[in-house]
Amino acid sequence: MSALLYESLCALLDPIGLIWAVLLVLAIWQLCKGRRGVGLVALLLAAFIYLIGATSFPAWLLAGLERPYDPLGHSPPKQADAVVMLGGTHTFTQRSPLRIGVGEAADRILAAVELVRTTHAPALVLGGSKYEYQGQLRPDSELLAAWFRAWNLPTGEVHLLGICANTHEEAERTVQLAKSKGWKRILVVSSGYHLRRAEATFHKLGLEITPVGAEFLGLDAGGSEQRFLLVPQERGFQLMNFWVHEQIGWYYYRWKGWI
Repeated sequence: MSALLYESLCALLDPIGLIWAVLLVLAIWQLCKGRRGVGLVALLLAAFIYLIGATSFPAWLLAGLERPYDPLGHSPPKQADAVVMLGGTHTFTQRSPLRIGVGEAADRILAAVELVRTTHAPALVLGGSKYEYQGQLRPDSELLAAWFRAWNLPTGEVHLLGICANTHEEAERTVQLAKSKGWKRILVVSSGYHLRRAEATFHKLGLEITPVGAEFLGLDAGGSEQRFLLVPQERGFQLMNFWVHEQIGWYYYRWKGWI
């Protein structure tokens, strides 16, 4: 059995693939029965699921946000006063030795530490949201700070921005910190698809930054050899969700006057 066929059979057991297959069967059945209305609706839904879950369309959309920040062909920063890592990289879990559960955005953590090391930046600034422990809300950035200390990572002086609801709050607190420290060369690390909104937010507050992408999901997915799948899978919907989130976030920030 070929790898593609095996992967397709496994995909049919996943919710996305199973729903697509049911819709396809329903569409054929209804059309054969002469019920064109129901058949066409089911066929359109199946086509939509296939477009998102089995083609490179979501990756192409996400790559459009990432491409201006693609590090290929650009020289990496040589010096910096501080590296700012935006939140959304991890969650709190009591069952991990470090009490950290990392997600796909955890590439930001590695990129931020590496930038501090290679640019000799004396400071690392950590944004982030919150977690609850023993009935108390705490900034999730302190979990990373504890990890860095435990492993003796080369992070320089670590500053925590506290509990931030969004990128705008992270930018506001970074501006205050930068003024108090006299920082001029600031690198801001986030996912490649988020950098457009992040950069505009910092610039709106009057702080010039150099955006650095830590993950390029759309560009990486678009560069893979297999551009079409036989059966839709969940990954395309994940990429589509990131793109939709950024589009909504962009217009929401414009409405709020944050960019």
